[in-house]
Amino acid sequence: MLQTRCVNPLLLLALSTVLAGCGGDGDQGAKGDPGAPGTPGANADAIATIGEGAIIIDGAAAGDPKESIYVRKAGHGPKVIVLVPGNNTSGATFDGMMGFFRSIDALNDAYTVYTFDYRGSGKSSYNRKITSLKDFAADFDKVMNKIANFPTSGVTLVGYSMGFGTALEMVIANPGRYANVVSLAGIGTRGVRVGFNAGQAGTDAAGHSWANGDWVTVANDAAGLAGTEFQQRSWQGDQRTYANVQATWDAVVYNDVLKYDISKAFTPAAVTDPAFRASPNYGNSLLDGFTIQYMPESLYYSHKFNVSPVNVVKPAPNADGSVVTIPGDARLGALFNGKRAMLVKATTSLATWRGDQVIYDNYTATSKYDLKRAGASVTAVMINPDQGFDHGFPVARPLETVRLIDAFVKGDVSAAGAAGALGGAGVAVYPNGETAWETDTFTGF
Repeated sequence: MLQTRCVNPLLLLALSTVLAGCGGDGDQGAKGDPGAPGTPGANADAIATIGEGAIIIDGAAAGDPKESIYVRKAGHGPKVIVLVPGNNTSGATFDGMMGFFRSIDALNDAYTVYTFDYRGSGKSSYNRKITSLKDFAADFDKVMNKIANFPTSGVTLVGYSMGFGTALEMVIANPGRYANVVSLAGIGTRGVRVGFNAGQAGTDAAGHSWANGDWVTVANDAAGLAGTEFQQRSWQGDQRTYANVQATWDAVVYNDVLKYDISKAFTPAAVTDPAFRASPNYGNSLLDGFTIQYMPESLYYSHKFNVSPVNVVKPAPNADGSVVTIPGDARLGALFNGKRAMLVKATTSLATWRGDQVIYDNYTATSKYDLKRAGASVTAVMINPDQGFDHGFPVARPLETVRLIDAFVKGDVSAAGAAGALGGAGVAVYPNGETAWETDTFTGF
């Protein structure tokens, strides 16, 4: 979900790969209660023994089609972690991280880790389009209820990019299940904005004209979706080619690890350190984008997402005179009482085009404030730029990301602990007690 200032704006909120399966009658759950646990069927058993498979869930409303949600599992330890992928990705975006949860004995013995393909990604179906991030959250809750012995409490929930919005919806829907919440470059409590620059301006398929500086409206979902699709047109639909996706990811998602030269943007010379391009994680993250069916819905509903009690108002009216307000619905309430949260992000450096160019720092500062207000104990870990950490760090630096999550679960998110987990990277750590860096003022647009 990305809006950049100097290059083709787009969305993004993440990356990765795929998988499949089909469900038997045993995966349907109790009749008449689509959210209740059922007797695990063949594929639920496969998840336990093989480590992957699909689970069939009922639709949200009577008459809605069923969906097939693909699940991956690593480890066999007592502590359960759920990894929630970002936009334009499936659960396969975490393949690198899952590999380390398997290969490091201490982690394999300590944790059982799950990740799911969103409806409309990877090997999951997309029989009914989503109408909010709540739909993704509801799908995952149904899946967890169908996995034998899946815990009803104590789970650590990790959301990457858009996945942090989905993770917040999961907590709101079932707060008792989760003890810890982690944001990896997450969109934050007040979502992200879909805005137009001069190169994206024009008239969409619904006949609405968008000007430089406009925000997509949220007063009418059909109009908002049409505007979002138009804003994304340069690399979606028939423009979703490998070359276009690669150019976008290189410039915005992997700018720091590839040492991107923004003065040569979208030319081969812009990538000055191509070593990461040889990694399977890199190639798979690009290919994962070709499994995505949930765009532009996912980006629009991330734009509309705001679970804080504060309205986000566009500083100036759109060119047509309309005022765009993203209402805060205050659904966080006090649901995070007793929970711990860690917010991790590479610091944005627009001047040098390093760090996270998708999610700006203020998204994290306001999220820290909002989550504390909701009762959580929150630590923010901001990774210094020009160290190979950018919006794609869970893909490009999977071992360091796993070690930081492990340190958090164990209770060590000190500056020394975070830096050590991240391979000696420089960090700024803002513990729960600080109040100067966090803010209630959203300036993330």
